[in-house]
Amino acid sequence: FIQCSYGLDDNQSWTSIGIETKLPYSLKLEFEQELRLKDQLTAFHQSFSEVSLSYKVFDGLNIKIPYRYAFFDKKIKQRLSLGGSYKYSVKTINLKYRTRFQRSFEKDMAPEDLTRNKFTIEYKLGKKIEPYVSWELFHLYNTNNDQYDEYRVSFGFSLDLPGKNSIKFFYIFKKEDIAKSNPDEINVFGMSYRFKL
Repeated sequence: FIQCSYGLDDNQSWTSIGIETKLPYSLKLEFEQELRLKDQLTAFHQSFSEVSLSYKVFDGLNIKIPYRYAFFDKKIKQRLSLGGSYKYSVKTINLKYRTRFQRSFEKDMAPEDLTRNKFTIEYKLGKKIEPYVSWELFHLYNTNNDQYDEYRVSFGFSLDLPGKNSIKFFYIFKKEDIAKSNPDEINVFGMSYRFKL
């Protein structure tokens, strides 16, 4: 499959491990460490650590504040976000909408602001497997004319493991700099492992 997709600009891999725990007053604390490879999965792209605090307003509605510290080849970026998500369930189908405002900081550069809107459909296939499909759009600020900068289409599935742990396998097709005449088209193959304490 990877070789069939070499017509795109790049193939990347994202792998992560995460830990989450519930706190009093409907709060939840999460930590994630991720490694991303680029250039047909052969070169380092970035590694980041992210910690987030979320609050359950009521069943289905959550507010989340993530902070990310990311290492690239020759730079370091920090990112602070504020977002909300809502999930509506109909029998075995979950409909999710997430919106997020994020500001990225880089040394000697002006902060970069953007909003992200994501819609996801999940299907409960038995008690342990949950396939999904999602679509996400990035809207960039701090430009002469506010523009859409990137979109992502993804699908995958999550698998519940013993001890409240889970693993997720996914594929993302993303198009970056979509306002340009020749935007970058990238395949992403990923895996995420999560522990619940």
